[in-house]
Amino acid sequence: MSNNDVSEKLRRYREACALSQQQVAAALNIERSTYTKYETGKTEPNLATLVKLSVIFNVSPETLLPVLIEPERKDLREVANADSPIYQLSKDERGLIALYRVLDKDNKRSVIETVSNLAKKQG
Repeated sequence: MSNNDVSEKLRRYREACALSQQQVAAALNIERSTYTKYETGKTEPNLATLVKLSVIFNVSPETLLPVLIEPERKDLREVANADSPIYQLSKDERGLIALYRVLDKDNKRSVIETVSNLAKKQG
């Protein structure tokens, strides 16, 4: 599998998650132009970045890695269920989820506590 296949996977999974390049770049804490280079095949993300991307796209890391033997391909659009509630979220909500997915356990807990406290104040 070539680098172009990896870049195509990144683009298709990002689109299946209804995320913009900017949202994914923000979740990775990189410039949008850097992420764009991953999708165009001009540069390759390192293994740590591929793992973070797998978390953002909610797929196994192996899914994004190149393979030596071409498996039977499944259209990536089949992976995304358009009826899923995640696709009914606003662009900002999807971006927030992408950012949340790359946080460590302690920071996730902190975000949940902060959001819960904000919701109670408005309640």
